[in-house]
Amino acid sequence: MNAKIWKSIFITVLYFTAMLACGQVSITLADETLNETALIAVLKSDAGWLEKQAACRDLRRTGTAKSIPVLAALLLDEELSHMVRYALEPMPYPEVDQALRDALAETTGMPKVGVIISIGARRDVHAVALLVPLLKGTEMDVARAAAGALGRIATPEAIKALFDFRSAVPRAVRPALAEGLLTAGQRFVQDGKGHLAAPVYQNLLESSWPMHVRMGAFRGLVYAQPNRAQDRLIKALGGNVPLFRDMAAQIIAETTGADATKLYADALPKLPTDGQAALLRGLADRKDPSARPAVAKAIHSSDKQVKLAAVKALGVIGSAVDVATLAELLVSDDDDIAHAAKAGLTTMQGEGVNSAIAAAVPNVAPASRVHLLELLANRKAEQAVPMAVNSLKDTNVSVRIEALRTLTVLGGEEQAPVVVAALKKAVDSSERAAAEKALGAICSRCGDNMLPVVLDGMNGANLESRIVLLGALGRIGGSKAIKPVLAALNDSNEQINDEAVRVLSNWSTLEAVPYLLELAQSDKLSRHVLGLRGYIRLVRTEPSTKKKTRMLTKAMTLAKRPSEMKLVMAALGTLPTEQSLNMLLLHLDDEEMRNEAASAIVEVAAELGKKNKTRAVDALRSVIKKCKDEGIRKSARKTLSIFK
Repeated sequence: MNAKIWKSIFITVLYFTAMLACGQVSITLADETLNETALIAVLKSDAGWLEKQAACRDLRRTGTAKSIPVLAALLLDEELSHMVRYALEPMPYPEVDQALRDALAETTGMPKVGVIISIGARRDVHAVALLVPLLKGTEMDVARAAAGALGRIATPEAIKALFDFRSAVPRAVRPALAEGLLTAGQRFVQDGKGHLAAPVYQNLLESSWPMHVRMGAFRGLVYAQPNRAQDRLIKALGGNVPLFRDMAAQIIAETTGADATKLYADALPKLPTDGQAALLRGLADRKDPSARPAVAKAIHSSDKQVKLAAVKALGVIGSAVDVATLAELLVSDDDDIAHAAKAGLTTMQGEGVNSAIAAAVPNVAPASRVHLLELLANRKAEQAVPMAVNSLKDTNVSVRIEALRTLTVLGGEEQAPVVVAALKKAVDSSERAAAEKALGAICSRCGDNMLPVVLDGMNGANLESRIVLLGALGRIGGSKAIKPVLAALNDSNEQINDEAVRVLSNWSTLEAVPYLLELAQSDKLSRHVLGLRGYIRLVRTEPSTKKKTRMLTKAMTLAKRPSEMKLVMAALGTLPTEQSLNMLLLHLDDEEMRNEAASAIVEVAAELGKKNKTRAVDALRSVIKKCKDEGIRKSARKTLSIFK
């Protein structure tokens, strides 16, 4: 806990103790707080700002008319005025309003601005006559605050003053004046006085006001006169002001009601194209399915923006009956339309949508079939897998590839035989690659259960398929799957031999270690390289420290090139033993191996030092002395500092 917090707690404790000693604290089991008399005493005393601020905060909750005079007296205090107003604003006493009105004549600067804001927040109608002259004052902050307060008070007199002073106020105050008028209209609407709000908004809609004010007035007028809202919105949609069109669409999206939706839907074909597009956006966000028939008709528009908006809307409020329409657009010459159709079909909700997508697959062009299969997979539809299996018989290779992609994600043991069959029949390299990926994914998910399927697939398979099936055995893994891979090491076909070596070198479990060691000892370079790399990789997973040390010692004797020796050193870095450290130190004088050896020594020493501090320190000092790489030296010094 920092010093400031401790100081605050200390002051609070001292303050509370002093008040308790003076009998000015009222304590109950439910609430431990100063009573109003004690709080007033604090405000009258020489207590500091922190204590008086706390008193104001408590008086906001517990204060009565009794505390108003002392609070009012502090409205002129620049440091406390804001907290005093915080206490006064929610109090339900007319004396508060009088105190704030009195303070208007006595305050200046920011305290005066604050008092005006509080008068507005309390909507004191008796303060209007005092606020109006301030609109023309020389203090811009005061004038702006007065405009805002008059707007919040929202009496006919306040509104008239704001309109009357429009041309008289300085330019800097005009935005606040407009904001005040908009606020007044909003207040009227909230108070159920839309008939008073309407004239305000009508005036603000005039072109002489800034556009953002006009837009606010347009929005307010819609809510002020709900019985005329639909007509007004439709008129705006048919107008030539883009911002009003967009605002109308936004309001349509925010409101509800089936009758209103019908009016909008009926008006849709009668609007100009810009208005149609805006209305379609509003109907989409409104999410009322009763607009679907009108939207479905608009999808056939010759205007791109209308068509695009209709496609997007149909994706939101459409149903299964619209799937075929959107499916046709998946291969549209216009990329925007095609993407929108795809997005709509991806997100479309409702009963029967997945079934409708599946039903559309056989009846569309191959390119569309590809998209629909992808959609079913993305939607995780129950029809996705059976449709993908069925589509493996399609005459179009792109469709078959997409089906295999679906099975890559969703396929299981039951679909494995058809994937193997697709692999064996593939004549296109892309299709074969897709089948390989699907088979590998299923093998990873299903493990040993896939072994009979893969082995059976070997029968009658051509060379390319046999190579893929060998790779699948690697994805299955385990002691059973490794046996056919080992047998393939002696196959009469050299490509099969090479694939078996590759698969074995990437084996994920320790049963491959003796076979990898045998490969690493081979005179054939490719077998040696892959075998040693696989051997070193699996050594890292060996849980026994003794076995791991013995295996890495063997690996170091088999390493023939610097790159292989570096792999061994990196593995030694994970083995915090003295034997490991000894092997690494031997290479610290070898310029080509020095950096790798030094990095590994730092890793080993960090752990070994917990048991043998002297040995670790000596090794780290050797690194600092012999290694030229500053990054490694820095790491060694940092580790060394731990043991000092």
